[in-house]
Amino acid sequence: MPHPTPLQIAHGSATVISITLLSLFVVDEPSVAALAAIAVVALLLGAFTALAPWRGPAARRPAAQVTASATRAEPAPAAVPRPRVRA
Repeated sequence: MPHPTPLQIAHGSATVISITLLSLFVVDEPSVAALAAIAVVALLLGAFTALAPWRGPAARRPAAQVTASATRAEPAPAAVPRPRVRA
């Protein structure tokens, strides 16, 4: 699994912070269980946002295309005759 890019990490972190703050503003007097649930939900949503499978360009192509393009050899360039240089 490839590592997330800095942009993905920033997007996931922003999701965690915004969901946590929004949830704390919505709940009047959160109990310890509510705080734990808010924290778990925010972390799961942030991780899903940062590591969503449809984010990368390789995930947009079907697997058959990925393997075919990865194993396909490029054709060799045509041989061009060089002119002879007389000394």
